[in-house]
This record gives sequence, structure tokens and C-alpha cells, in this order.
Amino acid sequence: MSFVSADIIQDIKSRLDPAAIVQRYVELQPAGDRLTGVCPFHQETKPSFSLNPVSGLYYCFGCQASGDIIDFYCRINGLDFPQGLAELAGEAGVELGTQAGPDTAQIQNRKACFQMHELAQSFFAQGLQAAHGAQARTYLARRNLSEKTTELFGLGWSPNDWHGLEHYLQKHGFKPPLGVQAGLLSENKQGRIYDRFRSRITFPIRDLSGRVIAFGGRIIGEGEPKYLNSSDSPIFKKGDLLFGLYEARKTITQTKVAILTEGYADVLALFQHGFHNACGVLGTALTTQQTQRLSGLCREVQLIFDGDRAGLQASLRSTEMILGFGLKVRVVKLPEDEDVDSFLQTRGAQKLHDLIQNASEGLAFCLEMISNNYSPKQTMDWAGGFLKNLRNATWRAYYIPRLASGLGINESELREALHSSRPQHRKPSTSPTFEVKNSGEIQRERELLRFAILCPAYKEALVQEGLDHVLKTERGRQLWSKLLQYGHETILPHLDKGEKQFFIQCQMQESGLSDPEIMWEEIRSFLLKRKKKAEQKRLQDALRKAQQSGDEREVGRLLQEYSTFIRGEQ
Repeated sequence: MSFVSADIIQDIKSRLDPAAIVQRYVELQPAGDRLTGVCPFHQETKPSFSLNPVSGLYYCFGCQASGDIIDFYCRINGLDFPQGLAELAGEAGVELGTQAGPDTAQIQNRKACFQMHELAQSFFAQGLQAAHGAQARTYLARRNLSEKTTELFGLGWSPNDWHGLEHYLQKHGFKPPLGVQAGLLSENKQGRIYDRFRSRITFPIRDLSGRVIAFGGRIIGEGEPKYLNSSDSPIFKKGDLLFGLYEARKTITQTKVAILTEGYADVLALFQHGFHNACGVLGTALTTQQTQRLSGLCREVQLIFDGDRAGLQASLRSTEMILGFGLKVRVVKLPEDEDVDSFLQTRGAQKLHDLIQNASEGLAFCLEMISNNYSPKQTMDWAGGFLKNLRNATWRAYYIPRLASGLGINESELREALHSSRPQHRKPSTSPTFEVKNSGEIQRERELLRFAILCPAYKEALVQEGLDHVLKTERGRQLWSKLLQYGHETILPHLDKGEKQFFIQCQMQESGLSDPEIMWEEIRSFLLKRKKKAEQKRLQDALRKAQQSGDEREVGRLLQEYSTFIRGEQ
């Protein structure tokens, strides 16, 4: 994609529902003509994220993240603008064309990956219903998974065939190396390409748009590893998503509570037993990206990991991380020889519900684990590290006395440990920003630009009255030039980070202009005075120059002009 016209970008945005897209990631509540929620781009407990559902503009009053719905989609999914635009164009049903450009290869690769995963999902789903899927169906029946659950989560079966999916993708126009790049096929050291998930039940992993972007596979019978995930690809990073979050998102946003467990089978068992807010990590330790996803949707996470020592250690690490994001945590302790699936199969949903209700509060669980297993030195190191990793420094005031009391540590000593464990300050951003020294001139310039942004109907009048001659900073003149060149509706893709932040901040601030006409009269009067002052200075400078050069005729002409100017001022 080399160039997409502003009209096409506007057409894409006009077909999208900004609220529906943002609600994939953030719980939104109505607040007047806006929708508000907890910002997904920084950690907070009170909602400072604001969305205008009509214009599609968003702004966070906490971290100043801002943009339109395309910016939001790109930022939360880690995409650059052309990639995000291409995906949203697909959702909107807008054809962008295939002009060559620097981003074309990446966009086409992602598009191919999505298409191959859609084909793979169809291939695996058909495989589960085929004759060669009998073994998989028997296994799922033995795990008491209903057809409804199987269909809802899209479970499938990859046959014991080294090239089944490979040939299926080739039949639909995708060469084997593309399948390797997508994480669906594997390649050995000799360059041989083969099906990655053969002889495995497949669990589709979906993004929050519902698209399949990867698979988990569970082997039937002998073989290692028992569980296998897709390798990283242009559309999938293992530590970014949670299995079942797409299916659980609606219930999580309604209840503000998420259940987090370890495996695919655990999520399915929980869902089938009525716990529709369950999701699972993808066979790895919980990551900050996964925790960030949850923090935008809920206020409490209930951890249900295996009851063995490894499960308790995983619970400790996960609890530390979730608490660090400002969420409430409950840690459910299963019997040592049980996992979620086996517990539900043998004891039922009510027993698990009782365990959840009586579960340890997250910090209490951590303190118990630390007190029972750590030396004094390890305990102090852990406490300092826990406080250091809190995403908001103000939360330390809440946790310090509780840590001190729970660990039997003198509070002043703990504060001393905290002092030596302070997180490093972030380096200041090197990207340009519209924020500059707040002198009187600069503040006046910002107010003039704010008026130009909020009152586009006065744009021509501002040009006629010479706004461009009044703006003193390069940044201000640059923004005004872009407003004139691109207009308000299509300007966002052409603004840098600082300009965009200022533009949207003006649009989203609660206090708009009480009376634009009165404001315009004040601005017009100011611009007129500045114009006259500039003309007076021009004449004075020209007169001084003519006198210094001894040009009597030019001195006379300028004196006459200056006299006329002064009379006009009286």
C-alpha cells in the first residue's frame, strides 16, 4: 500500500462502529455523550479513558493517549498504520487496492496468515467429524466435553498425516513456506516441511475480533510434547493473548471478574460447568501483555492453577504480577493431586464455587508462600521487588503497612528497602510534542490554535485576518498549515504524535467554547491589533533603513505613508 486517499480512510471510519471495536478491549460506560473506561494503555483504577462514539476519537486524561479508531486499533494490537488500516478496511468491506509500497509485503503476509488460519480451522473441524477423527471424538467424550462446547470453541482434529494440512493449503493457493511462516507447518534442519499438529486435537486461539490466529494442539496417545502451540507468526505472539478470552469477554465485562487457569482443557471444563468468565495462559508463565489485557476488562482475577508445587509457584508469580497491575486477586488452592478439570469431573461446579468463595486474597497468599519458603534475605528482596514492580507508585502507601504486618517486618526497615529498590525513572520522550514553555505568548498561540480546531467554520476568516503571521513557533505554524491543507476530517494521519495529542485533547475536553461568536470577535480584534503593529514596525524599519542609506526620496515617501497610517489609527 503506497498511498490511500483521505476519502477512502474516511469511508473506512464511517463504516466502523468505534464503540464496538473499543469494547473488545475495554469495558465502557456511558457518561453524557461520551463513553468512558479504564485506559488500556496505562495502569489505573479510575476510568480516565474517554471515547466519542460519533467521531471515533479517544483521549485518556491520565496518560494522554489519543487518536481516532484506526490509531486505537493499531496501538492496542501493535500494528503500524498501514497494517491496521488494511485490517479495518477488511472489517469495513472497503477494497484498498494493491499498489506497491514499503508496507505491502507485511500487509499481504498478515492477510495471507489470516486466510490460512481460516482454512486450517475448516480443515481441522472437518477432520474431527471425519472417520479418521473417531479417536479424537472418543477422547473428547471421555473428558465429558459436549458437542455444544466443542462447536463453540471450534475444536478440531489434525490427522496422522505428515502433509495433510500442507496439501490442503496448497490446494487453496498457499505454498508450504507460507504455512511455515504462519506457524501452521514446521520445517526441519534438512528443509523438509510437514504438518505441525498431526495426530493432535486442535484448539483455535482467537484474537478479540474473533479471528483464529493460532492453534494449540493436544496429542492423542504416546508422544511429546503433550501440548504444542503455533510458533510466533506475523499475526501471533504467544505471550500476547489468552485462550478463551474472546469467548469469555462478554461475561468478564459484565461481572468484572475473570477466572484464569493453566490449560485448554481447564478452560473448556470451567465453561461447560457454567463458569463462562474463564480463560487460560498458553502453556507459559503469565506475561505482562496478558495481564494488561485482563486489566482493561475486569477488576478481579480468580487464579485456579494445579494443586501441586509447580502450580503453587505459578500462582505466586502470577499473583505478584496481577497485584502489580492494581487488580484484586483470589487464589484457589486445589487438592495437590487435582487440576481444574479433574476437580470438576469428580466433585462438581458447586464445590469449586465454594472453593472460590473461600479462596485466599492475593496478597495474603503471597505472604503465606514467602513466609513458609523464603529466608529473611529472600523475604526482604521479595518485598522490595514487589513494591518496585507496582505499576503506580502511589499504591505503595497501601501495600507497605500490609507487607510489613504480614511478614513481621518493621515498617521503617521495609521503607528503607523500598528506598533502595526504587524503579528507574523513564527516559524523557524524544518525540516532538506540542507542549512547550507556557509563557504568555505561547499560551495565547495555543488558544488561537484551539479555536481553529474547535471552530473550523472560521478557518477562512482566520486566514484573511492573518493568523499565520501571528504564530511564532515552528510547531504552531506547522499545525496550522496542516489544518489548512488537509481539513479537520482527514488530518489525523498527517499529524505527528504531539500534534495529534493536542488536536484530540482540544476536541475531547469537557470545557468547549461557551460562545464561539464572542470568542471570534475577541480573536479578530487581537489579530487586527497584531496586524497593525506589524505594519507599523515594517514602516519604522524601512524608514530607518532609508535614512541610513541617505535616500531622501524614499524617506519622504515612507514619512507620507507612515503619517497616513498614524491618522488611520486615530
